[in-house]
Amino acid sequence: MMPVSLTAGQGVTRVMHRCEHAKHSNFLDLSSCNIMYVADAIYLVLRECTVKKCNLENNVIKKFPAKMVTKFPEMMHFSIANNEIAEIPEIISNWKKLKAINISRNKLKQFPEAMYNLKELNIIDLSYNQITELDIEKLCECLPNLQILNIAKNPMPPDHLQDVLNFARKIRRLKILYLAHD
Repeated sequence: MMPVSLTAGQGVTRVMHRCEHAKHSNFLDLSSCNIMYVADAIYLVLRECTVKKCNLENNVIKKFPAKMVTKFPEMMHFSIANNEIAEIPEIISNWKKLKAINISRNKLKQFPEAMYNLKELNIIDLSYNQITELDIEKLCECLPNLQILNIAKNPMPPDHLQDVLNFARKIRRLKILYLAHD
């Protein structure tokens, strides 16, 4: 039993060290910390800090940390890749300055409706989810700054992927589109 508590203690220490670093860098990196949620203590430690970039990759988070949107309203880059997120809450649309989001390798079944309101987004990575369709026309219309879109390795039918590709070719600002399919 001793190694488990020691490991948990080391995990808490690692998270706190990373929070201290975020105070100076505006970058909260909690990747690979084996966390299941963003604890209130993290928000308390960073209450005077302006976090603009956050990495929550490679954890076991099941629910999107919605409180992060209100606690860190200046967010510009956010990654929650390789977790167990099944849906993105509407509150994410309050991140008005968000330029890049990585939600790859999660359990999303559809494109998050709230993301259509993130007008500043340049980069979206939704690869390796369970998304079966995408309204590329609405996406390009609602997100005027979108330049990179990764929807690879989602179970979209080949004819739908072809439709996405055909429409995307007409959009000059979309520089990179990843569509790889199994």
